[in-house]
Amino acid sequence: MGSLVNFINNFKKDIISYNESDECKKFFFKSLMHLMVSLEVASSSILGEKINLPNLKSSIPSSLGDEHKIKEILQEGIENNFFIKKKSINNNYSHYKISKKFSLMITNWYLENKTKIN
Repeated sequence: MGSLVNFINNFKKDIISYNESDECKKFFFKSLMHLMVSLEVASSSILGEKINLPNLKSSIPSSLGDEHKIKEILQEGIENNFFIKKKSINNNYSHYKISKKFSLMITNWYLENKTKIN
């Protein structure tokens, strides 16, 4: 049970005191909606799945934000090279992947928290 409490405390600390000089973490923890969009895009990228705007819209509670907010975060992520937008061949929707540098930040964040738990 102590390791769960450690994880929760470290997660709260990360949200409150992310390193201002780390642009990836700054974006990741900017808002709950940024965190959710980032996690959804990251998990689909890791699983080799394609995630598009309708998928994101259905997986993120509307209480956190609407389609317009999701689009804004995706665009901000693309402009900062955290997300990669890929055109779909089969339908009208583009899909999104995380960039290598954003993937590295998430992986490092996970590993740091994993070692703090154990």
